[in-house]
Amino acid sequence: MTTEEFISELCGAAGMEFDGVFERGRKEGWLEAGDVLFKDRPIKRRDAARILHMYLLKVMKTEDLDINGAKELHDLYDCRICANHIAQVYLRGIMDAKDIKRGGGFLIFDPDGEDSDDANTDFIRRLISLTADR
Repeated sequence: MTTEEFISELCGAAGMEFDGVFERGRKEGWLEAGDVLFKDRPIKRRDAARILHMYLLKVMKTEDLDINGAKELHDLYDCRICANHIAQVYLRGIMDAKDIKRGGGFLIFDPDGEDSDDANTDFIRRLISLTADR
């Protein structure tokens, strides 16, 4: 899934108009210039986490959680800029960790990884379901 497709999917799930979303999203603070510039590239997990987290903050007006519970992710601080974004979506159950030992004990987020279209759609569905839980 490209960044543009991800944002389009988010707009559809949120009942938001897609036309003009890059300008509106930048003005509202939940999208960045890179989202427009690299909209045709496959979306990385770190960018999906950032977009979803900033949407939570700026559009859904959700406050951040304490990120201490996300320290079990061994790569949480590999991307120091996106650590809070990753922690917020992980702690809320929006995006999952990957268990690379397959038996537990070594969880990573894999910020440079990519997810399937179905997984990205599921992340968006989980975000939107938070609105319904309010």
